[in-house]
Amino acid sequence: MALVALVVLATVAGVMALPATAQDAGDANGTASFNRSTVTEHRGDIAAIPVTLSGTTSATVTVGSGAVNYATNVTVNDTDADGQVTLRMNTYLAGAGENESEVYRAGNDTVTETNRTTEPLDTPLEASTYNLSVAVDGRETDTASLELMGRTDGDLVTWTAPAASFDNITTARDVATAVNAGRITTTDSVANGDVAVNQFRVSGVYGALAASNFSTLVETGTLDLSMVQTNPETNRPPKRLDLERSLENDSIRVIPDGGNDVLYVNVNTTTAVFENGSLAAGDEFETALTLNGSEGFAGDDRTVSANVTMVGAELGLGALSLSADTNQTVRGTTSVAPGSEVTVRLQRNASDSFVKTNTTRVRPNGSFAATFNLSQVAAGTPVMVEATGPLNTSDSTSAVVRASQSTDTAGGTASVSLADQTTGGETIRLDSVTLPAGGFVVVNASNGSAERAVGVSSYLENGTSRNVTVQLDQPLDDDARVRAVVHADSNENQVYDFASANGTQDRPYTVDGTPVAASARATVVETTQRTSTGANASTAPNATGTLVTTAAGADTQGTTMGAETTDETGPGLGPVVAVLAVLVAGLAAWRVR
Repeated sequence: MALVALVVLATVAGVMALPATAQDAGDANGTASFNRSTVTEHRGDIAAIPVTLSGTTSATVTVGSGAVNYATNVTVNDTDADGQVTLRMNTYLAGAGENESEVYRAGNDTVTETNRTTEPLDTPLEASTYNLSVAVDGRETDTASLELMGRTDGDLVTWTAPAASFDNITTARDVATAVNAGRITTTDSVANGDVAVNQFRVSGVYGALAASNFSTLVETGTLDLSMVQTNPETNRPPKRLDLERSLENDSIRVIPDGGNDVLYVNVNTTTAVFENGSLAAGDEFETALTLNGSEGFAGDDRTVSANVTMVGAELGLGALSLSADTNQTVRGTTSVAPGSEVTVRLQRNASDSFVKTNTTRVRPNGSFAATFNLSQVAAGTPVMVEATGPLNTSDSTSAVVRASQSTDTAGGTASVSLADQTTGGETIRLDSVTLPAGGFVVVNASNGSAERAVGVSSYLENGTSRNVTVQLDQPLDDDARVRAVVHADSNENQVYDFASANGTQDRPYTVDGTPVAASARATVVETTQRTSTGANASTAPNATGTLVTTAAGADTQGTTMGAETTDETGPGLGPVVAVLAVLVAGLAAWRVR
């Protein structure tokens, strides 16, 4: 009676214990299945066989059959209880040993038992189709197939990486991150001292690499890596990589990425050992990976190779122009690997009172740029500029900080105004232009199409000019919307250089980054031009190349066609003086008669 009571109490409390085997198997209706009908992999690589479990945490997968002389039962347990187990099968090792304990892995889950029912094999599994089945408690619940394909010969792509990155790139994920960040880039040349990254696109080797390290595979002749000079000096033996010594001093790092059929072999050219001489700029090498056919990789030896050239590590600064403004950039180029760090230092000559540094990275095209804020530096300050990169590269130069070239007029000191107007199409009249430091006005026009520049004023002094007439280089044939844009004379040569300097000089004055401009409507009307060509008149080009007609003996000052300007001290009398001169000459002739 006491025993019966104890069982009843345990049952009511809900803690009655089941046998361990029942717990592992789960419900009698538990199932396991493959989520695909065919698993495909290359011979010698690692096949991933996905298994989904429902109502159980344990299942047995059978790989192969007697018909292909390979059959193994593998029991797995869903240790993390997520209902998924990925069984990883090393097809290079399968069937080779006394048992299959080293052949199968399950990641975060567990392989609890392996049982091969066929005889050992002398070589890795051949390319063929292998049956897959999965069972729960001895009940087969699903079937699929494993398709092993013949291994493929790919190619070799050469890359480079900064010397400092060799110890930081150790996994396929590290490589992918560095590639995305631009710190590993494709190239057929490597700076002496940087990392030569060899990307072998091959399959069928990743099972061997998972079972043994690269050095052991080299020692056994399974794999071989070579770098042999192809342009040795006359009567000199070629330089070649001493693979054994370079492996011993950790100058070579092998990174398998079996999921993408890629094998990275990184060579640290700073410490790698070469026979018959040290690396030098201009040395050309053929890099090759050889797979031993007798090891089951293929029917015969297979080699994947490519050429690479060593270059000297160099760094140089570009042309330098600094002004007392923000965003002042120092640029340069270098042969060291993209992603390498370059530190740029600005210092007042022979003084520690002014020092600025900025560290940047080399871009994929080999250039670098560092930006500084020099808005608080006095114009005329002499500075020394030095750039220092890896592999003992550096360059220096000097410059004098120019006056501020900023065209931003947040205080409102630059402005332009014009009204809707009627024109013969050859000029546009501006009501007023205000410039804080001199400059030009560019007239743009649009009549439904893209806006284009049609004229530029002559140089305008600082201050306010009124009634400015701009002669158009491209006269207007039809009515148009015109926009006047105010430009600075940033190089102070009184010549408009914005177009010829590709926008680097004489940029527009701005307010909060927006060009200072005004727009109006220009209505074009036909006009008749009359030109005096009598004995008392002459026609000649002025300093700007514009034809100017003047009467003989008249004062030509103020008659130049282009921008007629008036400052705040008086009206513009140029046209009036010209007309008066013609009238006076005519009156004198009339009196003689």
